[in-house]
Amino acid sequence: MSKSSSKHTNKFVPISFFLTTYIMVQLYNYDFTLFGLSLAALLTFIGIWYLFKEYKIFSPHRSATFMNIDEISDQEFQQLLVPIFQNQGYSVNKMKETYKSKADLILRRKGEKAIVFLKRQANNVGSTVIKDAISCKPTYQASKVIVVSNRQFTKSAKLEARANKVILIDRDSLDALLDAYLQHKRSHRFIQRVRTLFFREDIKSDS
Repeated sequence: MSKSSSKHTNKFVPISFFLTTYIMVQLYNYDFTLFGLSLAALLTFIGIWYLFKEYKIFSPHRSATFMNIDEISDQEFQQLLVPIFQNQGYSVNKMKETYKSKADLILRRKGEKAIVFLKRQANNVGSTVIKDAISCKPTYQASKVIVVSNRQFTKSAKLEARANKVILIDRDSLDALLDAYLQHKRSHRFIQRVRTLFFREDIKSDS
């Protein structure tokens, strides 16, 4: 059923393109002002269509990511965080796991160095994890320590982090960061497509 509808859609596209082109040519010859208004309306329609299409793709992707985040591997969790921090302006280096207290990511931005510890687990994160992360700070000569988890942090963990200026990213904060990253990615793709569209129009007008 889906293949049949897809074939019908593919056949309809060139017909629609031909009719639209024919109408636009006639309008151009008849009234340039009317042609300009029609072209603006057409580009607006295309822009709205792209936004709607991207929104449909974006929404399920976001839900699926967080629906399965507890089931992914530690390496996949690490990979998920790389573009999120890059979106914040950091350069990111992934570290291979050799012992439990080693940092998972090293971030650099404007001369600042931060180490990131990823804790994907079934229970809330306690203060022991925070203390272990703090103990690694001199080893990496880092100015910041960040602990990211798919769970929440206990009260003692929050107190320990506050006393040592450790940044905590819990499940809710991680959700917000991923949401911001996906919105940025969606907007960037849309802008690139619009630029491409206008670039093609400029080429046609020059020729």
